[in-house]
Amino acid sequence: MDRLPGGAARSLAITDTWLATSMRTHGPDSWKTVNTMEAAANRRDQVGDHEAALGLRLQVLAKRREHLGAEHRQTLGAEFALSGTLLALDRPGEARSHVDHVLECYVAELGPDDPATLAALERSARIHLHLAETAEGLLEYQRAITGFRARSDEARAQRATVNLGRLLLGRGDNEEALVVFRGLVDRQGRLLGPDDPATLASLRDLALCLARLGRLHEAKVVADSLVAGAVRTHGGDHEATADARALLARIDTSLEAG
Repeated sequence: MDRLPGGAARSLAITDTWLATSMRTHGPDSWKTVNTMEAAANRRDQVGDHEAALGLRLQVLAKRREHLGAEHRQTLGAEFALSGTLLALDRPGEARSHVDHVLECYVAELGPDDPATLAALERSARIHLHLAETAEGLLEYQRAITGFRARSDEARAQRATVNLGRLLLGRGDNEEALVVFRGLVDRQGRLLGPDDPATLASLRDLALCLARLGRLHEAKVVADSLVAGAVRTHGGDHEATADARALLARIDTSLEAG
């Protein structure tokens, strides 16, 4: 905690004090203590202290199961949160059984099209990709994205699409990522406009993807558009504009070297 910024360290200290007080006042089995423990886990995850969050989440899940049952909505919520912490620790194999259980329960109780079910489906897709099960991951991601759009939640569908593209890019599945980002840039350009920050972020991902595939001339065209859009949207001195120019410069350097 000493390495955290002052504000984050103070926030954690306050949350830890609340938890200790609740333990003394209400006992470890009180719903107040369990709720405070869950809040403490959330704060730990927010500041990147996932190991500490994991210990707290395991305790919360055990208490929820003991007092509410394994299929209660609060228990499932605790299990879903645990899977997120495990993913943050790069432990997708351990996260899988938790997400599978949550997804199964949500489908049975809420139906396949409920937002909570779709969020669990997206996380399941993410786990498949982390475990190099690309076909299964792509299929589940597309089902989740289609589900969000069917609910007219375009913002959530776009976030899921961004997550998919960046996961593929991070894994080196550049051809698959290229298809995702081309479609996303086209859709965002039509719905949000070419200079919307979300469109520009996807344009950056597209340029990076093309560069990694060695398609440098295409990457330069995209990066030129990115710089022009960043200047119009943010101005010449904004950090986003500087980042776009730096990407263009790297692409130009690669072209000159080739």
